[in-house]
Amino acid sequence: MKLWRLAFFISLSLNLLAIIAFFMIITIPAKGHNLAVSETAPITASSGNSLIINVTKADFEGLANTYIQREMDNSPVPLALAVNGDVSLSSELEIFSVPLPILLRFDPVVQPDGNLLLVQKSVEVGLLDIPPESALKLLRDSVELPDFMSVSPGDETVLLKLSEIPIDNGVSIRATSFNLEEDDIRLKVTINQ
Repeated sequence: MKLWRLAFFISLSLNLLAIIAFFMIITIPAKGHNLAVSETAPITASSGNSLIINVTKADFEGLANTYIQREMDNSPVPLALAVNGDVSLSSELEIFSVPLPILLRFDPVVQPDGNLLLVQKSVEVGLLDIPPESALKLLRDSVELPDFMSVSPGDETVLLKLSEIPIDNGVSIRATSFNLEEDDIRLKVTINQ
């Protein structure tokens, strides 16, 4: 009888080991399996899920003006961005109670960091003939611009820091292409996690 009992416990042990081995084989993930969030690499603040979207000139103009107006809500000076054959900023300053319209025209250049550098090509200040550098100084000193716009009168440029536009829910925008002749404007939208 002892032999029978020994054979029973050996058989039971082998069956239990086989069941445990079977469950281990089916529950251990294969090499390279990344479905579980805890097994993925940690996500840094600048990474996220991205997609490239094509927008028209009118779409970009509407998007830019929405965020410019949102940031300048308390400012009495209007500022508008227009996109046609170039990018233009128009504003109206009041000097000695007389409105003075300003129209600045720029050529857009996409920077490696995805921001948009606007290089000044012409300026119209009413009927006055003002040097471009002076017009940019006037704009910088007279208008409280949004934080994502930086004016450099000496370089005759305005930097639109697209990556710093305050968009809700961890979304950031960068430009990848800005070809106005072909109406090919591509923006990289990143949703940070």
